[in-house]
Amino acid sequence: MHKISFKNISILFILATPLLSGCVAAVATTALVGTDMATDRRTSGSYIEDQTIELKSGQAISDHNELDQSSNINVTSFNRVVLLVGQAPNESLRNTASEIVRKIDNVRKVHNEIRISAPNSLLSSTSDTWITTKAKSLMLAEQNFASGHIKIITENGELFLMGLVTRAEADKAIAIVRNIDGVERVVQAFEYMP
Repeated sequence: MHKISFKNISILFILATPLLSGCVAAVATTALVGTDMATDRRTSGSYIEDQTIELKSGQAISDHNELDQSSNINVTSFNRVVLLVGQAPNESLRNTASEIVRKIDNVRKVHNEIRISAPNSLLSSTSDTWITTKAKSLMLAEQNFASGHIKIITENGELFLMGLVTRAEADKAIAIVRNIDGVERVVQAFEYMP
């Protein structure tokens, strides 16, 4: 009889992990999307439309050779309102990105927050990820606050807030995130409910 050692089990686990990670990611993504949709004020149709707008906009920007090669642009859509963040080398390309996205089906409005500068460094991107995580954690920990109604995007220390919210919820969200270390500026791109 062959004994299975702890070392052999460890090696098998390490080798099998990449095979399982795709399944785990798919299950986790499905769970997160389901949770997002359950707490979202948008209809499921609007939610799916926003995903489509993001994909089509990202592809259209990538298809523009000069934008693709010299800019770093991220697209976020919420309730068919698009937020563009990132960097472009000049005003002309910044405006071109807006024009491209405005032509995408079902886009109601575009907030162009692309900055004229070189693309962000890896260090800046890592800091942005930390800021977003911190902001989400603080909102989640806040009592009597529906954090699921707010989308948070951070780019180069600027924290952008999107969502379908009341004025009181917007004010509360801003108060929660404004003093996070590394946040240079908080920009609202909210839509207000009555």
